[in-house]
Amino acid sequence: MKKTFIPNIITIFRILLTPLFLYFLVTPKPFFMLFALITFIVASVSDGVDGHIARKYNVVSEFGKFADPLADKILIISTFITFVILDIIPLWMVIIVVFRDIFVTVIRSIMVKRNNSIVTTNIAKAKTVFQIVFIYIVIAFKMLLQVPFMAFITPVIIFLENNNVYWILMTITTIFTLYTGVLYALDNKAVFKKEQ
Repeated sequence: MKKTFIPNIITIFRILLTPLFLYFLVTPKPFFMLFALITFIVASVSDGVDGHIARKYNVVSEFGKFADPLADKILIISTFITFVILDIIPLWMVIIVVFRDIFVTVIRSIMVKRNNSIVTTNIAKAKTVFQIVFIYIVIAFKMLLQVPFMAFITPVIIFLENNNVYWILMTITTIFTLYTGVLYALDNKAVFKKEQ
């Protein structure tokens, strides 16, 4: 019985880690960007751990099916919004990502309420990985700029930032995210209509 709750506890833990991560991200203190990176690593790794445990012990629950992707969205979207506040990426890209995620979450809610499961594609999972890798890159670059003994790499990072590396990567991420939203709509259209 205890194993049933472990994946859900890990999912909730990931949600609770998000405010701490954001605090480290926005606080301009020595090594806080490093703390932000470590916290984000723990949060993102926990995403794979809870799913692995749920499948291994066959304790996949409807709560987990809904809460796990929701926890990802809370972590990723709040990070993107923070990046907008820090003037790292433009607002319009985040609006597209948020709109897509709200759309998919609404579909998930309807399917769960009707005792049905939404179809999750591998490309949608790849989208989440892509978003997380982008966040890793941004935080890692910002962290390296704060570490004195990594000063030799500072010119490279500054060069990349001045040449819109974040904008380019976020543009790709946004297009990919929007594409998976369209796929969600198409893949689940038949199920949705069936339940009308």
